[in-house]
Amino acid sequence: MTFSTENRTINSIFQRAAVYTVPRYQRDYVWKEVNWKELWIDLQFTLENSEEIPWSHFLGTIVLNQSKTSEDGLEKYEIIDGQQRMMTIYMLLIAIYKNYKKLPEDSPRNSSKYIYESFLTSLTKGAKRKLIIDNEIYNDDIESIIDAVRKGEKVEKNNKLYPVFLYFDNNLKDKDIVYLEKFLEKLLSVNIVEIISGEDEEIYNIFEVLNARGQKLKQIELLKNHIMKYVQPRESEFIDQAKKKWRNIQTNVETLHNPDELIQHFAKCYIEKNAENSNSIYRLIKEKVRIEELSTFLERLEEFSEVYNTVIQNDSKYEAIRYFNIKRNQQIRSLLCAIFVLQKKGVISEQTKEIALKQLMNFFFIFNTTQQTSNRTDKIISSISYKVYNCNQEKEFKTIFSDFMYEIESFILQRDYKTMFESNQSFKYSNKDSTLKRNRNLVKFILEQVCALKQCDTKIDINNLTIEHLISDDGSPERSSVWNLTLTSEEINAEELKNKNIIEKVNILKDKSTIKENQKLEVYLENGIFNFEKRKEDLITIIFDEIFVFNPSVFRITKDEIQRYKDIESIIKSAEDYELMQFLKEEANNFEIKLNNDPKMRELKIRWESLCSN
Repeated sequence: MTFSTENRTINSIFQRAAVYTVPRYQRDYVWKEVNWKELWIDLQFTLENSEEIPWSHFLGTIVLNQSKTSEDGLEKYEIIDGQQRMMTIYMLLIAIYKNYKKLPEDSPRNSSKYIYESFLTSLTKGAKRKLIIDNEIYNDDIESIIDAVRKGEKVEKNNKLYPVFLYFDNNLKDKDIVYLEKFLEKLLSVNIVEIISGEDEEIYNIFEVLNARGQKLKQIELLKNHIMKYVQPRESEFIDQAKKKWRNIQTNVETLHNPDELIQHFAKCYIEKNAENSNSIYRLIKEKVRIEELSTFLERLEEFSEVYNTVIQNDSKYEAIRYFNIKRNQQIRSLLCAIFVLQKKGVISEQTKEIALKQLMNFFFIFNTTQQTSNRTDKIISSISYKVYNCNQEKEFKTIFSDFMYEIESFILQRDYKTMFESNQSFKYSNKDSTLKRNRNLVKFILEQVCALKQCDTKIDINNLTIEHLISDDGSPERSSVWNLTLTSEEINAEELKNKNIIEKVNILKDKSTIKENQKLEVYLENGIFNFEKRKEDLITIIFDEIFVFNPSVFRITKDEIQRYKDIESIIKSAEDYELMQFLKEEANNFEIKLNNDPKMRELKIRWESLCSN
């Protein structure tokens, strides 16, 4: 083995008397703001938590091919892997250099010279300064930025590296000397694993192993590592408790194909800001959750994982949960879990929970009937999930949820969803068509709801029921429609109805089925002909007027009452009056009535009147 592997700091890499060359065949600099932001967050995190964190940040790996010859007294290294990291750090150092130079004190100016001579350039044997990074594509851009900084001039916006320089400069421009010194110290202490070889074959083999093998760590794995590394306090007893909680979390979601789903939905509830994408959840958590908060975060995540396990059950006792799982609607899970958490904590009653779940199901059934895309509701679902999860009073929940109901109502108003139901292929089922066959569970669910509506005194055992075509299945849209379908027991289906015509089937179902909907099918027989048009009209009416009925005022709260709640909330928020805010959450629409009529609230009333007069 002729390569060496060492753990080095940014300080030791950039202070080396060397030049790092980017080969021509390497791709362009492609890191964007999301990547710069990740580095910035990591550095800020370690800087802000330096007392709790006795170690430095680890940035990753660079692979270097060392030249056997030097250049004017400088070692030469070819960057085989790590160009994006090296270039980004280099631009950050230039931004630091600029912000040191603009400070009036003498010492910072000396520091700026130190940065320029130690980390931006190397001194050749001929006493000339040479850029530490030699990138043929970007050399002119780098030199232009450094030259502008040295002269105190603005960097040209057409410079190819201007965006990355500007990003770091904007984050540093208002910082004082104390901050800059601490930040530079932290940056220079960042660790990088440096792999060096002088043999081409070997160095490219190393590159292949690092980049083409293995799997990228999941977000939940990164989060686990972060929590176990930093959770406070650091006594063994508490660390053991943290490990136990994490084992419980893993158990609760072990059936998930992608466990990252859990933290994606939890983050929407716990953190008001949304992640930029599914691969940035860990970074968002790291950015927003302080070290001293990690213990609480873990506890809440464990609690959330328990209810998450509930909402992913296909055989749930809650019809709404079954519907959303049939539709594979993962978008709604953050809100569902938030509601379940509130009920589990005693904030809302079981009845309130069931009403909310029912309305969510009814809305999305209509919404899906109109064949709208989920991206219309993504943002609003995230927002309401956070609000609901952070409720601590039932009246507060009902107000927030009702506001949400009124908002999403606009998505289905003025849409003829009854007509659209007829043509929607999702509501057709056939064993003869591979596409329509996928709709089995949804169609069965709809038929179950229809049958249960008239069942009343006897319960339907859905697990023992199958879908029966009244006119035999031929794969056509007409015979696949709900009005040609019903539910029967497996025994009746297999033994009694097989190969029978529709009149025979109706009579058999009347006599032998315990499902009342089946017993009444004969009303559609007219002169030996089954009236499918009449049954279609009846079923659609039942489905939308009796079963999936969307009612935004289900908690009897009007739009005007919600608006008044928001107005009061805004006034109290601006005053930062916690006691008044808590009273508003407790009383909601009764807030002003209670203040005016309850003598015990005299002090709060005076404070409220004072706020209103200002």
